[in-house]
Amino acid sequence: MTRPLLATALVALLAACGQPASVPDADGHAVDALVDAQFDAFFANDPEAMTVLGIDNPDARSSAGRLTDASLLRRAELRDTLAANLAALDDIDDAAFAPQQQRTLEMARWFYRSQADLLAFDWAPAWMPLSTNLYAVDQLAGIANTLPGFFESAQPLADAADARNYVARLHAVATKLDQVRDNLDLQAQKGVVPPRVALEGAALQLRDHVRAGADASPFLQSFARRLDGTRGVDAALREELLREARDAVETATLPAYARLLARVEAAIATQDADQGVWALPDGEAYYAAALRWNTGVGIDATQLHALGHSEVSRIRAEMAAIVRDRLPLSEVGGDATVATGDAVPQAPVADAAADEALRAAVQARLDTIGERLPGYFARLPSQALEVRLAPADAGGTAAVYYVPPGGDVRPGALVIDAAQVRALPEGGLPTLVYHNGLPGHHVQVGLAQAHVSLPRLRRSLAPTAFTEGWAMYAERLAVEMGVYDDDPQGDLGRLRAELVHAARLVVDTGLHAERWTLAQAQDYLREVAGMSEAEARTEAQRQLVRPGRACAHTVGLHTLLSLRGHARQSLGRKFDVRAFHGVLLENGALPLDVVSGAVDAWINASKTTDESGAG
Repeated sequence: MTRPLLATALVALLAACGQPASVPDADGHAVDALVDAQFDAFFANDPEAMTVLGIDNPDARSSAGRLTDASLLRRAELRDTLAANLAALDDIDDAAFAPQQQRTLEMARWFYRSQADLLAFDWAPAWMPLSTNLYAVDQLAGIANTLPGFFESAQPLADAADARNYVARLHAVATKLDQVRDNLDLQAQKGVVPPRVALEGAALQLRDHVRAGADASPFLQSFARRLDGTRGVDAALREELLREARDAVETATLPAYARLLARVEAAIATQDADQGVWALPDGEAYYAAALRWNTGVGIDATQLHALGHSEVSRIRAEMAAIVRDRLPLSEVGGDATVATGDAVPQAPVADAAADEALRAAVQARLDTIGERLPGYFARLPSQALEVRLAPADAGGTAAVYYVPPGGDVRPGALVIDAAQVRALPEGGLPTLVYHNGLPGHHVQVGLAQAHVSLPRLRRSLAPTAFTEGWAMYAERLAVEMGVYDDDPQGDLGRLRAELVHAARLVVDTGLHAERWTLAQAQDYLREVAGMSEAEARTEAQRQLVRPGRACAHTVGLHTLLSLRGHARQSLGRKFDVRAFHGVLLENGALPLDVVSGAVDAWINASKTTDESGAG
């Protein structure tokens, strides 16, 4: 059963708090309660999101055996809910609240409005476009592709009840995939067909599922492996559950994959084009909405394209200067200003001792930069950061990735895949350590977790432009801390990574606004970012079906650096970098426009304080 529109319920909520909807109480409790109520009601209709977020409430428990509705009817309900949420928020006078409540309102409005903008098109699919899933199917992260990962990583298997929910959700896969097929048909009727490369990639993955059969299905294999150790599941119940799961995969899950595959193959037969969203009905408007969601700022595609080219030129010039002034000729091979992955050094034979030495070296880097952090931050996370080696069989992970802490119970972790690290170009490791660890993701996430009183929306939603923009800003901060003074290769590696992000910005806007072909995008990535032919092809195809996403990193970095320059110029000798970083991080992850407002408020308050003190 779908929840009714929220406006009436939210007005009632505010009334229960003792205030009319248009004049909430100045201490902020009504606003926090309202946003929490919106969040809970919104996700009550999204069982998969509740599972991923670990929400434990009556709605989550009652829907633990269902998958999220992706029917065409659900699309209209989503639009209505977003509109009702916005209407309730727009009735509130922000000036009656403290800054934190104002930022909560701004973030909630940004979230609902940006998602409503992406769902407004008559060909939009019937699910929240949080990851800008434009097409009903694609080769990357369409529903059909990601369901096995959801069952593997998100679906809990702590006890027998979880196991039965797993089986129930296997049956629900059939309905979900048929709904995806309906969305594919709707889009085709509106003139929106995925690019051919997306259809072909999706068909390949669907075909693998169908050909594997039930016994080799990742759905069944994951279930069998994870059942070991499940509470309340003895040998007899384990066999019963496995029989039920196999029957579900064979009679429901795989036939649904086959039906979707047939529909995708029919689409391939009529689709020869690989064009950006500019070629779709209202494609320019959709791309503008996608940019607003992914960047959190009001910069249009033309400006972003120019920014990308400008950043590429700047970065290449800085790389050339390092090669010219800091690296002996014997250390430079080929065009070092663009080489990123083609000239990979031969990886030494790995063993346990070598892996531990690598782990210790990464820990030493963190220890060194950790000693310098108090000069740049007034507050640091209370949670520790550990360096761990990825399991030997953890294929598909990044070379270095971050695992957030579990409150104050579990420390954060910087996980390194030794084999992939050894395959990095020389100088490629340090910036990954600073980006993911200190002063990057761990500082930002650790401080954000301290804000336990914030509404759930602010604790759950992390705008990419801010989180990844901060991590890239942290890479630049590492330079200012002097960690590269005696490591020109590491500094060059940092710039290579920055160059890739800038080139992605150029390609994203090129494909979707400048009408580039895939061949143009691939040539650019090879020539400018030094990618191999295979890397450039994969990268360009990824951006073709994810409009706007590749813009977040560089826009985030550029915005945070611009805000710091603005604050430094406004405050002069009164500028305090530690206080500036506090403003960026003390509010958790926010859309960049909201961050900009917070910085302006801090600048004005600092000036007022100085003037009062001077008087």
